[in-house]
Amino acid sequence: MNTKSIRLTTAALAATAATAMLVTGCSSNSSSSPSSSAAPTTSASAATSAAPGTAAPAGKSSASVDGNALTADFTTTCAKQGGTLALALTDTGNSTYGQLSVSAAIAGDNTVQAVGIAGSKGGQNGMPYAVGYGNGAPGGSATVTKSGDTYHVTGEGVGAPDLTNPTAGVKNSKFDITFACSSIVGG
Repeated sequence: MNTKSIRLTTAALAATAATAMLVTGCSSNSSSSPSSSAAPTTSASAATSAAPGTAAPAGKSSASVDGNALTADFTTTCAKQGGTLALALTDTGNSTYGQLSVSAAIAGDNTVQAVGIAGSKGGQNGMPYAVGYGNGAPGGSATVTKSGDTYHVTGEGVGAPDLTNPTAGVKNSKFDITFACSSIVGG
């Protein structure tokens, strides 16, 4: 088995977990009155009429991998700390992927540091689902465009290896993610 590909996948998953923790630490799903300061979240379904490779309609968060939309009831959370913007889509009860999270970390205004798409199930041979990208790591690329508080991240990441077939290596997958932020915590 190629230990380099396992390290890359592990690094991408670690980046996903770190981004998700940063963002979920800043979010709240509890009810609050309009005058409270609870962190904003936006719920949006990824089942949209947007064609693969195009941004979702205004105000809608979505994600697709290899041109296939991830059908989910996403909660969108966006938070900024220092020069890093953490973006996350979560669906904790997804029928296909279990606990599904899609995240990206953006440095400055236009450098994608990491992208992670992970599910507690839905991968090959009963394994968890994972696709990740880390800036500087071989096997992927990512770009971001911004329109208001909507971020469109596209690129290619490395998928989790099939542990039942160690000689198969890892699979690269294209991703297309729209994070429609109603507001940005700390931003």
